[in-house]
Amino acid sequence: MLTTEGRVTLIDGLLAAAVLLGLLLNSLAGLWWADPAAGYVLVCCALREVEEIFYDAVSGARRLP
Repeated sequence: MLTTEGRVTLIDGLLAAAVLLGLLLNSLAGLWWADPAAGYVLVCCALREVEEIFYDAVSGARRLP
């Protein structure tokens, strides 16, 4: 259980860093595409988590990362 909480905290931190980096690159360097790119990173991470949840629910087994 503690391992799961640690993983969630790590993912939350990485997602927050991706958003912050996208916003900083957009505002400081004028890279308008950086913020949407950070959004795509969020979507990819969310889809990976959803896939894992559904895989665990269907098979009852834990897949290796």
